[in-house]
Amino acid sequence: MSTQIYDRNDIIAMLRYQFEMGIDEALLDFPDALASPVKLSELLAPTNMTLDLPAKTPAGPIIGPMGKKATKLPPSRNGRVAVAPAVAACPSFSNATDLSKITSLADLRACLAALDDCPLKHTASNLCFADGNPGARVVIIGEVPGRDEDRMGVPFVGFAGQLLDKMLACIGLDRTSTYLINMLPWRPPGNRTPTDEEFAMLTPWLFRHVQLAKPEFILLLGGAAAKLVFGSQDGILKLRGKWREIDFGDGVMRPTLASLHPAYLLRSPAQKQLAFEDLLMLASRLNLAAVDNKSG
Repeated sequence: MSTQIYDRNDIIAMLRYQFEMGIDEALLDFPDALASPVKLSELLAPTNMTLDLPAKTPAGPIIGPMGKKATKLPPSRNGRVAVAPAVAACPSFSNATDLSKITSLADLRACLAALDDCPLKHTASNLCFADGNPGARVVIIGEVPGRDEDRMGVPFVGFAGQLLDKMLACIGLDRTSTYLINMLPWRPPGNRTPTDEEFAMLTPWLFRHVQLAKPEFILLLGGAAAKLVFGSQDGILKLRGKWREIDFGDGVMRPTLASLHPAYLLRSPAQKQLAFEDLLMLASRLNLAAVDNKSG
């Protein structure tokens, strides 16, 4: 069995990650009365073993959806800036306005892949960035990646994705004529609900994703996505079925419609009629002819 050797910085990074996840106490298999206590500040202090770059701390609050102030971003892990060779040109993000430096979807994906300060990245299997046609007139925003999405790195796969494909086919759409993304690009561990801090960190990235895709229309699937974008606490049955003009941060008001998530429809098939009515509203805006309701 091979042994993997970690240097001091790797061990500190793992300790800091465990601390951020709520582990604040360490136990040994056997007591060591001769061991000298080490303060956390001393343990985490940078050394001359590696090249330390100054980490930029946030200068101000993040501005989230609907103009609400959100939690500040944490400083870079270990006090260092992690730079991968393929993403060395990614800017250092101190607040949401820095995302304007990203000018293409390819750069957005690369910079997300380098976002080491997000704990979700380290517990997920894959980055779930997007699927479909980035130049489509319609962007579909789902909720957080599930098990299948995390395994494949593609939004809307598995049984829910198959149902979505059938739903889109009802109005003459498919994955070549739509662009599919999720609220968050990584699956929370155990499918837990994302924290406010995680939303504060990643919502500006979602909005920048929409800005770069430049769709004419937005379709939100699921209550979580609708609540986030609309800034509402109402349930999806109240939020669905009505067009709203939403500014995703670039001054462009985009017609946005909320509907039921395919995963919900698999659990509550009686609600498929409501989803079909929403699809008809989208088809009307797109001037598409809907076919018989055979969404499965």
